[in-house]
Amino acid sequence: MDFIPEPDFRPNDHRYKVSSWQDVEILRERPKKLFKIVGEVIIRNTEDLTWEEYEPRLKKDMYARKIDGVWMTEKNQTSIDTLSVQTMDQKGRTTHSYLQQSNLPYWKGYAFRYR
Repeated sequence: MDFIPEPDFRPNDHRYKVSSWQDVEILRERPKKLFKIVGEVIIRNTEDLTWEEYEPRLKKDMYARKIDGVWMTEKNQTSIDTLSVQTMDQKGRTTHSYLQQSNLPYWKGYAFRYR
């Protein structure tokens, strides 16, 4: 999970009122209240987990950074560089070959604080 802060991001906000990590909001649509975007969140699913398994991790991470919530905007896949393995005998002839191509799912969103 990557957090890319905006240039004016301040880790300590005296107006922060969230009392536990369970209260951090994860939204799939624009927040209804006035808010300020404080950074971008990118979650790369390298562990092959479901969104329900990632959500508590995201909430705990945002709570530690004193962020009110995350507005998730994109779910996509990116291709990973292929892996090619070949074994050869003493004469240089290929005996075994393996080629792996895969896609890595990721989610993107904007971390925000309410005004």
